[in-house]
Amino acid sequence: MFELAREDGWAQLLPRLARAAAHRFRDSFTARKLRAPGFRNGRHPHLSGLSHMRIGRNFNAGDGLWLEAVVEYAGERLSPVLTLGDEVSFSDNVHITCINSITIGSGTLIGSRVIVTDHSHGVYRGEGQSGPDTVPSKRRLHSTGVVSIGRNVWIGDGVAVLAGATIGDGAIIGANSVVTGMVPAGTVVVGTPARPVRRWNEASRAWEAIT
Repeated sequence: MFELAREDGWAQLLPRLARAAAHRFRDSFTARKLRAPGFRNGRHPHLSGLSHMRIGRNFNAGDGLWLEAVVEYAGERLSPVLTLGDEVSFSDNVHITCINSITIGSGTLIGSRVIVTDHSHGVYRGEGQSGPDTVPSKRRLHSTGVVSIGRNVWIGDGVAVLAGATIGDGAIIGANSVVTGMVPAGTVVVGTPARPVRRWNEASRAWEAIT
């Protein structure tokens, strides 16, 4: 502490210490509500629908977390289930929003500016589609499938994981990719939509290009 004070001065250090203490106090109450020991969160979080979340031990998130289980929208009651395993880590400005079911396995790491969602504003296939004459914010929320993310997955910066996506254990999602379908376990995918480019070979203990 004294070394930091010498580097930056007490005028810079004391506000940081005060913020850190306030965050620890806030996180202790959130951890009790979620029964999630070791819960840690950064600045300016938006959390809602906590009674519909199941979060494991030692969750850690950066600044600007938006973690939302939507229980009501436009007068419609919803029953979301948002589940995170143990040792899950998020970077800054991660947005997880659920009206159906989203599961993120233990050990998963998610980079900055990532969105994971199981729904959209409006219906655009099948019966009862939403017309352009309706303001998007007033269209009902609609899910076309659950989202399942396995254990030890690494999701790079700027990724969008959309309704119906399934990501297998140990997969890697390249930065700015869009995932809409199935990603096999132990596979590296990139692009929009995401496509496989490498696969883990257990025999050679190497990530090998997919030809």
